[in-house]
Amino acid sequence: MCARNTRLVQALRPHWEGDVEFFEVRADTREGQALLRRFGMPGTHGLVVLDRQGTVIWRSFGHDTTPEQVEEILRRATR
Repeated sequence: MCARNTRLVQALRPHWEGDVEFFEVRADTREGQALLRRFGMPGTHGLVVLDRQGTVIWRSFGHDTTPEQVEEILRRATR
C-alpha cells in the first residue's frame, strides 16, 4: 500500500477497532498479486471495502479518496 493510503488507514484504524479489520497488501508479492486480481484492482494505490460476507461494496484507485469518504463507506458497511 502506498504511504498516503497507509496513513489514511492508520488514522481510521483506532476509530473502527473491533468493527472493521484492516489489511495491507503488498503488490510485489505473489499473494498480493493474487488479491489484486481477485478484487479487480488494476494496480497499487487502492482501497477495497468488503461487507461481512466478503463481497466488494466499494473500491478506490489512486489517491483521490478522502478520509471522510472512507468513513462514510465504513459506516454503511457496518450497519
